Amino acid sequence: MRILCCSNRDLAGNLALNLLLPKLAQHTLRIILTEQVGATPPDEPRQRQELRVAEQSFPNQILFPLVERARLADNGQRNLTFAEMQSLRGIAVDPVPDPNRGAGLDLVRAFAPDLILSVRYGAILRSEVIGIPPLGALNLHSGPLPQYRGILANFRAMLSGAAEIGCTVHYIRDAGIDTGDIVAIHREPLQRERSLLRNILGLYRPGIDLMSRAVQILEQGGQVPTTPQQENEAVYYKYPTVAEWDEFSRRGCRVADPSDLHEIMLSYLG
Repeated sequence: MRILCCSNRDLAGNLALNLLLPKLAQHTLRIILTEQVGATPPDEPRQRQELRVAEQSFPNQILFPLVERARLADNGQRNLTFAEMQSLRGIAVDPVPDPNRGAGLDLVRAFAPDLILSVRYGAILRSEVIGIPPLGALNLHSGPLPQYRGILANFRAMLSGAAEIGCTVHYIRDAGIDTGDIVAIHREPLQRERSLLRNILGLYRPGIDLMSRAVQILEQGGQVPTTPQQENEAVYYKYPTVAEWDEFSRRGCRVADPSDLHEIMLSYLG
């Protein structure tokens, strides 16, 4: 199959792709990236700045350039940067901030994907793109749906003291945010001693496993079973306010720990 992988140029997007690509090795792939998810407000809270540094500034400005400068071999064991996915694996990687019109839409049409897989992509896919792949578009959302639609589901779970966190694979049927039919949900106990970053990143491995199982069904000509979302249970979350971030910190929750970044760095060195 021809599979278009849509992600974001950040740490979580890169780690998710590193988990996904080996499971799609027999397919023809192309990757498109957005540069960020949502706009950065002028009064950005300190805690959100910390998360942005850990997710974007640290990998894109420090870690990835250092790894690429080292010219390490692709041993199949270490994580690859976005540039290495192209140079070492031969997978085209293109910035596409808007896939619904202009050059972005032309690129998608020219690639003619059979299937679209979205993980952390920062643009909403609309009918022009959704209608291109005959097998549809699947998204991995980092929260159980429909109770955690929107942004930073793990933050909301940690702030509220929820017992569980999770992720959802669902179809993108229209431009609605996190509204499509559910393919599968992974749930696990919330470990409050972990940082927000660690809880976010820890869900991508089980989430990618769920997504790859759906791809296998489609590859074999089957139909992926789905369940419609219950709208009466739906809750949509926007970016946390300054007061919510402050309450998050007051309750002893942490955005990121040095040990998180140390472990991540080692995963790119092999």
